[in-house]
Amino acid sequence: MPTSCPCHGPEDPFDGAYAANKLEELKEFELHEEDAEGWLYRGEGSANIVLAYHGRRPSFIGRVLRLRKASKKDDGTQNQVKKEPKPVLSEEEAKLWREWPNMSKATTSAALAHVFACEVMQPLLGEDHVDAGLLVFLTTGFLEAVSRDVLAKQREWRRNDSKMDMTAGVALLITDHSLFPIVPGRVKDLPQTITIEIKPKWGYLPDAATISEENSVKRHVTRFAMHQHLKLQQGKIKTMSKYCPLDLFSGNVEGIHKALVQMFETPQNNIRIFLKGVEIFGGPEDGGSTNELMVALEEKLGAVMVAPEGERVLIFQRLVASVLNKSKVLDQLLRLQKLDTYAIEGANLAYSKFTGMTDDAGADDESEAGSEEVGAEIDSRPVSTVGFGRVCIENLALEPEDTQKKRDKAWIKSLSWEESRCVVRNFLIAATAKDCGIMLTLRPLYNEHGTPFSVPSASVATCPTTGQQYVSKIAFLDLDTKRLKKIPVYYSLDQQIVDTYKACSQQLAKLL
Repeated sequence: MPTSCPCHGPEDPFDGAYAANKLEELKEFELHEEDAEGWLYRGEGSANIVLAYHGRRPSFIGRVLRLRKASKKDDGTQNQVKKEPKPVLSEEEAKLWREWPNMSKATTSAALAHVFACEVMQPLLGEDHVDAGLLVFLTTGFLEAVSRDVLAKQREWRRNDSKMDMTAGVALLITDHSLFPIVPGRVKDLPQTITIEIKPKWGYLPDAATISEENSVKRHVTRFAMHQHLKLQQGKIKTMSKYCPLDLFSGNVEGIHKALVQMFETPQNNIRIFLKGVEIFGGPEDGGSTNELMVALEEKLGAVMVAPEGERVLIFQRLVASVLNKSKVLDQLLRLQKLDTYAIEGANLAYSKFTGMTDDAGADDESEAGSEEVGAEIDSRPVSTVGFGRVCIENLALEPEDTQKKRDKAWIKSLSWEESRCVVRNFLIAATAKDCGIMLTLRPLYNEHGTPFSVPSASVATCPTTGQQYVSKIAFLDLDTKRLKKIPVYYSLDQQIVDTYKACSQQLAKLL
Protein backbone atom coordinates (compact mmCIF):
# COMPACT_ATOMS: atom_id res chain seq x y z
CA MET A 1 0.00 0.00 0.00
CA PRO A 2 1.10 3.59 -0.52
CA THR A 3 2.68 5.50 2.30
CA SER A 4 0.18 7.44 4.41
CA CYS A 5 0.31 11.20 4.58
CA PRO A 6 1.81 12.33 7.91
CA CYS A 7 -1.33 14.39 8.56
CA HIS A 8 -3.45 11.27 8.80
CA GLY A 9 -3.70 8.05 10.72
CA PRO A 10 -3.09 4.68 9.05
CA GLU A 11 -6.65 3.38 9.43
CA ASP A 12 -7.92 4.65 6.04
CA PRO A 13 -5.71 4.01 2.99
CA PHE A 14 -7.62 6.69 1.08
CA ASP A 15 -6.85 9.36 3.67
CA GLY A 16 -3.67 10.55 1.96
CA ALA A 17 -0.65 9.18 0.14
CA TYR A 18 1.86 11.86 -0.67
CA ALA A 19 4.84 10.15 -2.27
CA ALA A 20 6.00 12.34 -5.14
CA ASN A 21 9.38 10.60 -5.16
CA LYS A 22 7.84 7.13 -4.83
CA LEU A 23 5.20 7.10 -7.55
CA GLU A 24 5.98 3.50 -8.38
CA GLU A 25 4.28 2.51 -5.12
CA LEU A 26 0.94 3.65 -6.55
CA LYS A 27 0.86 1.28 -9.54
CA GLU A 28 -2.00 -0.73 -8.07
CA PHE A 29 -4.08 2.44 -8.45
CA GLU A 30 -3.51 2.80 -12.17
CA LEU A 31 -6.42 3.52 -14.49
CA HIS A 32 -6.47 2.03 -18.00
CA GLU A 33 -8.84 2.37 -20.93
CA GLU A 34 -10.96 -0.54 -19.72
CA ASP A 35 -11.50 1.28 -16.38
CA ALA A 36 -13.07 4.33 -18.05
CA GLU A 37 -16.56 2.83 -18.28
CA GLY A 38 -17.34 3.50 -14.62
CA TRP A 39 -16.17 7.12 -14.55
CA LEU A 40 -18.76 9.79 -15.44
CA TYR A 41 -18.54 13.56 -15.66
CA ARG A 42 -19.94 15.34 -12.60
CA GLY A 43 -18.77 18.92 -12.97
CA GLU A 44 -15.80 21.24 -13.06
CA GLY A 45 -14.26 24.44 -11.78
CA SER A 46 -11.63 26.71 -13.22
CA ALA A 47 -8.77 24.28 -12.58
CA ASN A 48 -10.23 20.77 -12.37
CA ILE A 49 -12.75 18.40 -13.92
CA VAL A 50 -14.47 16.00 -11.52
CA LEU A 51 -15.47 12.47 -12.51
CA ALA A 52 -17.62 10.31 -10.21
CA TYR A 53 -17.26 6.54 -10.07
CA HIS A 54 -20.26 4.34 -10.88
CA GLY A 55 -18.43 1.07 -11.48
CA ARG A 56 -17.76 -2.05 -9.42
CA ARG A 57 -14.06 -1.87 -8.58
CA PRO A 58 -14.00 -1.77 -4.75
CA SER A 59 -10.98 0.55 -4.57
CA PHE A 60 -12.88 3.32 -6.34
CA ILE A 61 -16.44 2.97 -5.01
CA GLY A 62 -17.42 6.13 -3.16
CA ARG A 63 -14.62 8.16 -4.77
CA VAL A 64 -14.30 10.93 -7.32
CA LEU A 65 -11.38 11.74 -9.58
CA ARG A 66 -10.04 15.28 -9.95
CA LEU A 67 -8.46 15.77 -13.36
CA ARG A 68 -6.37 18.84 -14.03
CA LYS A 69 -7.42 21.18 -16.80
CA ALA A 70 -5.14 22.93 -19.26
CA SER A 71 -5.70 26.17 -21.15
CA LYS A 72 -6.11 26.02 -24.90
CA LYS A 73 -2.49 27.17 -25.27
CA ASP A 74 -1.08 24.88 -22.58
CA ASP A 75 0.90 21.85 -23.72
CA GLY A 76 -0.25 20.08 -20.54
CA THR A 77 3.12 19.00 -19.17
CA GLN A 78 2.48 19.96 -15.54
CA ASN A 79 1.07 16.56 -14.62
CA GLN A 80 3.16 14.27 -16.77
CA VAL A 81 5.10 11.51 -15.03
CA LYS A 82 8.60 11.90 -16.40
CA LYS A 83 11.59 9.57 -16.20
CA GLU A 84 13.53 12.39 -14.56
CA PRO A 85 10.82 14.31 -12.71
CA LYS A 86 11.40 17.92 -11.77
CA PRO A 87 9.67 19.85 -8.99
CA VAL A 88 6.53 21.72 -9.98
CA LEU A 89 7.43 24.72 -7.85
CA SER A 90 10.02 27.19 -9.04
CA GLU A 91 13.00 28.05 -6.85
CA GLU A 92 11.23 31.24 -5.76
CA GLU A 93 8.10 29.27 -4.85
CA ALA A 94 10.16 26.77 -2.87
CA LYS A 95 11.41 29.71 -0.79
CA LEU A 96 7.90 31.12 -0.53
CA TRP A 97 6.52 27.88 0.94
CA ARG A 98 9.63 26.91 2.88
CA GLU A 99 7.67 26.14 6.06
CA TRP A 100 6.38 23.11 4.12
CA PRO A 101 9.39 21.55 2.32
CA ASN A 102 7.32 18.64 1.00
CA MET A 103 5.65 21.08 -1.39
CA SER A 104 8.94 21.65 -3.18
CA LYS A 105 9.33 17.87 -3.65
CA ALA A 106 6.10 17.51 -5.63
CA THR A 107 6.79 16.64 -9.27
CA THR A 108 3.20 16.83 -10.58
CA SER A 109 0.36 19.28 -10.04
CA ALA A 110 -1.68 16.49 -8.44
CA ALA A 111 1.08 15.77 -5.93
CA LEU A 112 1.39 19.47 -5.14
CA ALA A 113 -2.37 19.77 -4.60
CA HIS A 114 -2.26 16.76 -2.30
CA VAL A 115 0.53 17.93 -0.03
CA PHE A 116 -0.84 21.50 0.11
CA ALA A 117 -4.23 20.19 1.20
CA CYS A 118 -2.65 17.80 3.69
CA GLU A 119 -0.04 20.02 5.32
CA VAL A 120 -1.45 23.53 4.93
CA MET A 121 -5.23 23.49 4.53
CA GLN A 122 -6.11 20.58 6.82
CA PRO A 123 -4.62 22.24 9.92
CA LEU A 124 -6.21 25.57 8.98
CA LEU A 125 -9.72 24.32 8.14
CA GLY A 126 -9.86 21.08 10.13
CA GLU A 127 -8.97 17.52 9.20
CA ASP A 128 -12.63 16.51 9.42
CA HIS A 129 -13.45 18.91 6.59
CA VAL A 130 -10.48 18.46 4.22
CA ASP A 131 -9.67 15.27 2.31
CA ALA A 132 -6.17 15.42 0.85
CA GLY A 133 -6.88 12.42 -1.36
CA LEU A 134 -4.73 9.73 -2.93
CA LEU A 135 -2.50 9.96 -5.97
CA VAL A 136 -3.39 7.59 -8.83
CA PHE A 137 -1.83 6.91 -12.23
CA LEU A 138 -3.68 7.63 -15.46
CA THR A 139 -2.90 6.09 -18.83
CA THR A 140 -3.43 7.91 -22.12
CA GLY A 141 -6.06 5.33 -23.05
CA PHE A 142 -8.07 6.13 -19.92
CA LEU A 143 -7.92 9.88 -20.53
CA GLU A 144 -9.00 9.56 -24.14
CA ALA A 145 -11.92 7.32 -23.16
CA VAL A 146 -13.29 9.54 -20.37
CA SER A 147 -12.81 12.69 -22.46
CA ARG A 148 -15.70 11.63 -24.68
CA ASP A 149 -18.13 11.71 -21.75
CA VAL A 150 -16.65 15.01 -20.56
CA LEU A 151 -17.04 16.70 -23.95
CA ALA A 152 -20.60 15.43 -24.29
CA LYS A 153 -21.69 16.91 -20.94
CA GLN A 154 -19.58 20.06 -20.63
CA ARG A 155 -21.22 23.44 -21.00
CA GLU A 156 -20.18 25.17 -24.22
CA TRP A 157 -18.38 28.04 -22.54
CA ARG A 158 -16.37 25.55 -20.49
CA ARG A 159 -15.27 23.74 -23.66
CA ASN A 160 -14.23 27.02 -25.22
CA ASP A 161 -12.40 28.21 -22.12
CA SER A 162 -10.11 25.25 -21.46
CA LYS A 163 -9.56 21.56 -22.08
CA MET A 164 -8.87 18.40 -20.14
CA ASP A 165 -5.16 17.81 -19.66
CA MET A 166 -4.68 14.81 -21.96
CA THR A 167 -1.05 14.35 -20.91
CA ALA A 168 -1.82 14.05 -17.19
CA GLY A 169 -0.11 11.01 -15.75
CA VAL A 170 -1.32 11.48 -12.18
CA ALA A 171 -4.60 12.64 -10.62
CA LEU A 172 -6.17 12.89 -7.18
CA LEU A 173 -8.66 10.30 -5.99
CA ILE A 174 -10.77 11.76 -3.19
CA THR A 175 -13.85 10.88 -1.20
CA ASP A 176 -17.18 11.40 -2.94
CA HIS A 177 -18.60 13.86 -0.43
CA SER A 178 -22.11 13.47 -1.86
CA LEU A 179 -22.27 10.01 -0.24
CA PHE A 180 -21.82 8.51 3.21
CA PRO A 181 -19.71 5.41 3.80
CA ILE A 182 -21.75 2.24 3.30
CA VAL A 183 -21.83 -0.06 6.31
CA PRO A 184 -21.53 -3.69 5.08
CA GLY A 185 -24.80 -5.56 5.45
CA ARG A 186 -26.83 -2.36 5.96
CA VAL A 187 -27.78 -1.25 2.47
CA LYS A 188 -31.40 -2.40 2.38
CA ASP A 189 -33.90 0.46 2.72
CA LEU A 190 -31.02 2.91 3.17
CA PRO A 191 -32.28 6.53 3.08
CA GLN A 192 -31.14 8.67 0.16
CA THR A 193 -28.57 11.44 0.51
CA ILE A 194 -29.05 15.07 -0.47
CA THR A 195 -26.01 17.30 -1.03
CA ILE A 196 -25.65 21.02 -1.54
CA GLU A 197 -22.43 22.39 -3.02
CA ILE A 198 -21.72 26.10 -2.56
CA LYS A 199 -19.04 28.40 -3.97
CA PRO A 200 -19.07 31.12 -1.26
CA LYS A 201 -16.55 33.58 -2.81
CA TRP A 202 -15.20 36.58 -0.87
CA GLY A 203 -17.01 37.05 2.41
CA TYR A 204 -15.89 40.55 3.42
CA LEU A 205 -15.20 44.09 2.20
CA PRO A 206 -11.48 44.94 2.24
CA ASP A 207 -10.45 48.04 4.16
CA ALA A 208 -6.68 47.99 3.72
CA ALA A 209 -4.90 51.35 3.58
CA THR A 210 -3.14 50.15 0.42
CA ILE A 211 -6.37 50.54 -1.59
CA SER A 212 -6.07 53.72 -3.66
CA GLU A 213 -8.71 56.44 -3.71
CA GLU A 214 -9.46 55.56 -7.34
CA ASN A 215 -10.37 52.04 -6.23
CA SER A 216 -12.20 53.03 -3.04
CA VAL A 217 -15.39 51.45 -4.39
CA LYS A 218 -13.89 48.13 -3.25
CA ARG A 219 -14.54 49.21 0.33
CA HIS A 220 -18.29 49.48 -0.32
CA VAL A 221 -19.18 46.94 -3.04
CA THR A 222 -18.34 43.24 -2.84
CA ARG A 223 -15.85 41.75 -5.26
CA PHE A 224 -18.52 39.25 -6.32
CA ALA A 225 -21.02 41.98 -7.25
CA MET A 226 -18.43 43.95 -9.22
CA HIS A 227 -17.21 40.83 -11.02
CA GLN A 228 -20.77 40.16 -12.19
CA HIS A 229 -20.61 43.23 -14.44
CA LEU A 230 -17.41 42.02 -16.11
CA LYS A 231 -18.78 38.50 -16.58
CA LEU A 232 -21.95 39.92 -18.11
CA GLN A 233 -19.87 42.04 -20.48
CA GLN A 234 -17.78 39.00 -21.44
CA GLY A 235 -20.87 36.87 -22.10
CA LYS A 236 -20.07 34.38 -19.32
CA ILE A 237 -23.44 35.04 -17.66
CA LYS A 238 -26.79 36.25 -19.00
CA THR A 239 -28.31 37.62 -15.81
CA MET A 240 -26.84 39.23 -12.71
CA SER A 241 -26.77 37.17 -9.53
CA LYS A 242 -28.81 38.32 -6.53
CA TYR A 243 -26.40 36.56 -4.17
CA CYS A 244 -24.42 38.62 -1.66
CA PRO A 245 -21.51 36.82 0.08
CA LEU A 246 -21.74 39.24 3.01
CA ASP A 247 -25.06 37.62 3.92
CA LEU A 248 -23.60 34.10 3.81
CA PHE A 249 -20.68 35.13 6.04
CA SER A 250 -22.82 37.29 8.35
CA GLY A 251 -22.36 34.92 11.29
CA ASN A 252 -26.09 34.51 11.90
CA VAL A 253 -28.63 32.02 10.62
CA GLU A 254 -30.94 34.64 9.09
CA GLY A 255 -28.14 36.09 6.98
CA ILE A 256 -27.11 32.63 5.81
CA HIS A 257 -30.71 31.81 4.96
CA LYS A 258 -31.06 35.04 2.97
CA ALA A 259 -27.92 34.17 0.97
CA LEU A 260 -29.25 30.70 0.19
CA VAL A 261 -32.56 32.10 -1.07
CA GLN A 262 -30.59 34.48 -3.30
CA MET A 263 -28.50 31.62 -4.70
CA PHE A 264 -31.55 29.48 -5.37
CA GLU A 265 -33.06 32.33 -7.39
CA THR A 266 -29.89 32.93 -9.44
CA PRO A 267 -27.66 29.87 -8.98
CA GLN A 268 -25.07 30.45 -11.75
CA ASN A 269 -22.14 28.25 -10.64
CA ASN A 270 -22.48 29.19 -6.96
CA ILE A 271 -24.83 26.39 -5.95
CA ARG A 272 -25.60 22.83 -7.03
CA ILE A 273 -27.72 20.13 -5.40
CA PHE A 274 -27.25 16.38 -5.76
CA LEU A 275 -29.58 13.49 -4.90
CA LYS A 276 -27.65 10.24 -4.45
CA GLY A 277 -24.70 11.88 -6.21
CA VAL A 278 -26.69 12.95 -9.27
CA GLU A 279 -27.15 16.67 -9.90
CA ILE A 280 -30.78 17.77 -9.65
CA PHE A 281 -30.37 21.54 -9.34
CA GLY A 282 -27.90 24.15 -10.56
CA GLY A 283 -27.50 27.09 -12.88
CA PRO A 284 -29.56 26.53 -16.07
CA GLU A 285 -27.56 25.95 -19.25
CA ASP A 286 -28.84 29.13 -20.90
CA GLY A 287 -28.49 31.21 -17.75
CA GLY A 288 -32.22 31.90 -17.76
CA SER A 289 -35.10 31.19 -15.37
CA THR A 290 -34.85 28.55 -12.66
CA ASN A 291 -38.62 28.15 -12.30
CA GLU A 292 -38.75 24.69 -13.89
CA LEU A 293 -35.70 23.57 -11.89
CA MET A 294 -37.34 24.73 -8.66
CA VAL A 295 -40.51 22.79 -9.45
CA ALA A 296 -38.48 19.65 -10.12
CA LEU A 297 -36.43 20.19 -6.95
CA GLU A 298 -39.59 20.55 -4.86
CA GLU A 299 -40.73 17.13 -6.04
CA LYS A 300 -37.36 15.39 -5.63
CA LEU A 301 -36.86 16.69 -2.10
CA GLY A 302 -39.76 14.44 -1.12
CA ALA A 303 -37.27 11.56 -1.11
CA VAL A 304 -35.42 13.01 1.89
CA MET A 305 -37.94 15.25 3.66
CA VAL A 306 -41.11 14.69 5.63
CA ALA A 307 -42.79 17.91 4.56
CA PRO A 308 -45.84 18.98 2.53
CA GLU A 309 -45.35 19.49 -1.19
CA GLY A 310 -44.96 23.18 -1.91
CA GLU A 311 -42.97 23.80 1.27
CA ARG A 312 -40.00 21.46 0.82
CA VAL A 313 -37.60 23.92 -0.85
CA LEU A 314 -38.30 26.54 1.82
CA ILE A 315 -37.80 24.01 4.62
CA PHE A 316 -34.63 22.67 2.98
CA GLN A 317 -33.18 26.18 2.83
CA ARG A 318 -33.87 26.62 6.55
CA LEU A 319 -32.26 23.26 7.30
CA VAL A 320 -29.09 24.05 5.36
CA ALA A 321 -28.82 27.50 6.96
CA SER A 322 -29.14 25.97 10.42
CA VAL A 323 -26.47 23.31 9.81
CA LEU A 324 -24.00 25.78 8.29
CA ASN A 325 -24.51 28.25 11.11
CA LYS A 326 -24.01 25.69 13.88
CA SER A 327 -20.96 24.14 12.21
CA LYS A 328 -19.01 27.45 12.21
CA VAL A 329 -17.18 26.39 9.03
CA LEU A 330 -18.06 29.72 7.39
CA ASP A 331 -16.49 31.60 10.30
CA GLN A 332 -13.31 29.57 9.95
CA LEU A 333 -13.20 30.10 6.20
CA LEU A 334 -13.70 33.84 6.63
CA ARG A 335 -10.78 34.05 9.05
CA LEU A 336 -8.61 32.34 6.47
CA GLN A 337 -9.77 34.67 3.69
CA LYS A 338 -8.77 37.63 5.85
CA LEU A 339 -5.12 36.55 5.72
CA ASP A 340 -5.22 38.82 2.67
CA THR A 341 -4.72 41.79 4.98
CA TYR A 342 -3.06 44.25 2.62
CA ALA A 343 -5.27 43.65 -0.47
CA ILE A 344 -3.94 42.85 -3.94
CA GLU A 345 -2.32 46.30 -4.09
CA GLY A 346 -0.16 45.47 -1.09
CA ALA A 347 0.43 41.87 -2.14
CA ASN A 348 1.59 42.99 -5.59
CA LEU A 349 4.12 45.39 -4.06
CA ALA A 350 5.35 42.66 -1.70
CA TYR A 351 5.56 40.30 -4.69
CA SER A 352 7.85 42.74 -6.50
CA LYS A 353 10.08 42.98 -3.42
CA PHE A 354 10.14 39.22 -2.87
CA THR A 355 10.91 38.31 -6.49
CA GLY A 356 13.28 41.23 -7.04
CA MET A 357 15.84 40.04 -4.50
CA THR A 358 17.95 36.90 -4.78
CA ASP A 359 18.48 36.23 -1.09
CA ASP A 360 17.24 37.23 2.33
CA ALA A 361 20.33 39.20 3.31
CA GLY A 362 20.34 41.40 0.21
CA ALA A 363 16.72 42.26 0.60
CA ASP A 364 16.97 42.94 4.30
CA ASP A 365 20.00 45.21 3.81
CA GLU A 366 18.02 47.24 1.30
CA SER A 367 15.05 47.57 3.62
CA GLU A 368 17.27 49.19 6.26
CA ALA A 369 17.75 52.13 3.92
CA GLY A 370 14.06 53.05 4.29
CA SER A 371 12.89 56.38 5.64
CA GLU A 372 13.08 57.27 9.33
CA GLU A 373 9.32 57.63 9.30
CA VAL A 374 8.75 53.94 8.77
CA GLY A 375 11.98 52.84 10.46
CA ALA A 376 10.53 52.93 13.94
CA GLU A 377 7.69 50.69 12.84
CA ILE A 378 10.06 48.12 11.38
CA ASP A 379 11.74 47.52 14.74
CA SER A 380 8.45 46.51 16.32
CA ARG A 381 7.52 43.91 13.72
CA PRO A 382 7.30 40.27 14.78
CA VAL A 383 9.99 37.78 13.89
CA SER A 384 9.68 35.40 10.95
CA THR A 385 7.22 32.54 11.18
CA VAL A 386 9.73 30.12 9.65
CA GLY A 387 10.13 27.09 11.87
CA PHE A 388 6.76 27.21 13.58
CA GLY A 389 5.10 23.92 14.36
CA ARG A 390 1.57 22.99 13.43
CA VAL A 391 0.20 25.78 11.27
CA CYS A 392 -2.66 27.97 12.50
CA ILE A 393 -4.01 31.34 11.42
CA GLU A 394 -2.56 33.12 14.46
CA ASN A 395 1.06 32.23 13.69
CA LEU A 396 0.69 33.05 10.00
CA ALA A 397 -0.37 36.66 10.59
CA LEU A 398 2.41 39.22 10.26
CA GLU A 399 0.96 41.49 12.95
CA PRO A 400 -2.30 42.12 14.90
CA GLU A 401 -5.40 42.72 12.78
CA ASP A 402 -6.10 46.24 14.08
CA THR A 403 -2.56 47.27 13.09
CA GLN A 404 -2.70 45.68 9.64
CA LYS A 405 -5.53 47.96 8.48
CA LYS A 406 -3.33 51.05 8.88
CA ARG A 407 -0.46 49.84 6.69
CA ASP A 408 -0.18 51.80 3.44
CA LYS A 409 1.89 51.25 0.30
CA ALA A 410 4.90 53.09 1.74
CA TRP A 411 4.94 50.64 4.64
CA ILE A 412 4.72 47.67 2.28
CA LYS A 413 7.68 49.01 0.27
CA SER A 414 9.71 49.23 3.48
CA LEU A 415 9.29 45.55 4.31
CA SER A 416 12.23 43.18 4.45
CA TRP A 417 12.52 40.25 2.05
CA GLU A 418 11.27 37.88 4.76
CA GLU A 419 8.30 40.07 5.65
CA SER A 420 7.43 40.45 1.97
CA ARG A 421 7.53 36.68 1.66
CA CYS A 422 5.03 36.32 4.48
CA VAL A 423 2.67 38.87 2.92
CA VAL A 424 2.74 37.05 -0.43
CA ARG A 425 2.39 33.62 1.17
CA ASN A 426 -0.61 34.71 3.22
CA PHE A 427 -2.23 36.35 0.21
CA LEU A 428 -2.01 33.10 -1.77
CA ILE A 429 -3.43 31.03 1.10
CA ALA A 430 -6.30 33.52 1.34
CA ALA A 431 -6.80 33.30 -2.44
CA THR A 432 -7.35 29.55 -2.09
CA ALA A 433 -9.91 30.18 0.66
CA LYS A 434 -11.74 32.73 -1.52
CA ASP A 435 -12.01 30.31 -4.43
CA CYS A 436 -12.87 27.05 -2.64
CA GLY A 437 -16.18 25.24 -2.39
CA ILE A 438 -18.22 23.84 0.51
CA MET A 439 -20.20 20.61 0.26
CA LEU A 440 -22.85 19.78 2.86
CA THR A 441 -24.31 16.28 2.71
CA LEU A 442 -27.43 15.19 4.60
CA ARG A 443 -29.23 11.88 4.96
CA PRO A 444 -32.35 11.18 7.03
CA LEU A 445 -31.33 9.45 10.25
CA TYR A 446 -34.37 7.16 10.00
CA ASN A 447 -35.75 5.49 6.90
CA GLU A 448 -39.46 5.31 6.10
CA HIS A 449 -39.81 2.26 8.36
CA GLY A 450 -38.29 4.04 11.36
CA THR A 451 -34.97 2.15 11.18
CA PRO A 452 -32.01 4.35 12.23
CA PHE A 453 -28.94 4.59 9.96
CA SER A 454 -26.36 6.56 11.90
CA VAL A 455 -22.79 7.17 10.70
CA PRO A 456 -20.03 7.12 13.37
CA SER A 457 -18.03 9.92 11.75
CA ALA A 458 -21.02 12.19 11.03
CA SER A 459 -22.92 14.72 13.12
CA VAL A 460 -26.68 14.67 13.66
CA ALA A 461 -28.66 17.75 12.62
CA THR A 462 -32.28 18.58 13.36
CA CYS A 463 -34.45 20.48 10.91
CA PRO A 464 -35.63 23.64 12.74
CA THR A 465 -38.98 23.55 10.92
CA THR A 466 -40.06 19.89 11.01
CA GLY A 467 -37.85 18.37 13.71
CA GLN A 468 -36.69 15.65 11.29
CA GLN A 469 -33.18 14.41 12.07
CA TYR A 470 -30.33 13.95 9.58
CA VAL A 471 -26.78 12.69 9.66
CA SER A 472 -24.58 15.40 8.18
CA LYS A 473 -21.04 16.13 7.11
CA ILE A 474 -19.27 19.15 5.62
CA ALA A 475 -16.23 19.20 3.36
CA PHE A 476 -14.15 21.89 1.70
CA LEU A 477 -13.42 21.43 -2.01
CA ASP A 478 -10.97 22.83 -4.58
CA LEU A 479 -8.19 23.73 -2.16
CA ASP A 480 -5.51 24.10 -4.80
CA THR A 481 -2.23 25.94 -4.43
CA LYS A 482 -2.31 29.37 -6.04
CA ARG A 483 0.86 30.01 -8.00
CA LEU A 484 3.26 32.88 -7.35
CA LYS A 485 3.34 33.99 -11.00
CA LYS A 486 -0.42 34.62 -10.88
CA ILE A 487 -0.16 37.64 -8.57
CA PRO A 488 0.39 40.16 -11.41
CA VAL A 489 -2.54 38.48 -13.21
CA TYR A 490 -4.71 38.88 -10.11
CA TYR A 491 -3.68 42.53 -9.93
CA SER A 492 -4.65 43.17 -13.55
CA LEU A 493 -7.96 41.31 -13.16
CA ASP A 494 -8.78 43.26 -10.02
CA GLN A 495 -8.27 46.55 -11.86
CA GLN A 496 -10.32 45.32 -14.81
CA ILE A 497 -13.18 44.36 -12.48
CA VAL A 498 -13.13 47.74 -10.74
CA ASP A 499 -12.89 49.71 -14.00
CA THR A 500 -15.76 47.77 -15.56
CA TYR A 501 -17.97 48.26 -12.52
CA LYS A 502 -17.24 51.99 -12.37
CA ALA A 503 -17.98 52.37 -16.10
CA CYS A 504 -21.27 50.49 -15.76
CA SER A 505 -22.24 52.59 -12.74
CA GLN A 506 -21.52 55.80 -14.65
CA GLN A 507 -23.61 54.63 -17.61
CA LEU A 508 -26.48 53.76 -15.29
CA ALA A 509 -26.25 57.16 -13.60
CA LYS A 510 -26.60 58.90 -16.97
CA LEU A 511 -29.80 56.99 -17.66
CA LEU A 512 -31.40 58.00 -14.37
